Amino acid sequence: MIRITGKKKLCDLQSKKNQSIHFMPSLIRKLFHKSEAPKDGLTQPQREAIVDLLNYCMYADNLIFLAEDRLITDTVAKFNWDPKLPFDQFDVRSIGNARNARENQGYRDQFLASIRDRLGTAAVKGQALDLCQELFV
Repeated sequence: MIRITGKKKLCDLQSKKNQSIHFMPSLIRKLFHKSEAPKDGLTQPQREAIVDLLNYCMYADNLIFLAEDRLITDTVAKFNWDPKLPFDQFDVRSIGNARNARENQGYRDQFLASIRDRLGTAAVKGQALDLCQELFV
């Protein structure tokens, strides 16, 4: 009976080893699995460009309303923002850039050209324009 128990323990250990061997590849696949395409249909540079443009529009007229900030927050909430770049950190930099653009014509031209380039397609530019118009309403 001891032998059977010994064999049973050996079988149990082998079974657990086999389970862990089969588990590891699936775990590794999950870790390195390429994530599916973003549901918002935007690239991270496009998301950042939209936020830069909205911040510029918010600060351009020297009047800042809570509703404008809320529109930006609500817009970003719909984005698949890259978690490697926390939005709060990006937004602080974006607001600084928007303020600099408001005060310096040379920087403004460069800033807006950068936004234009990052937006890329006509569809995304249209989406950004719609959001800007919504910001001013």
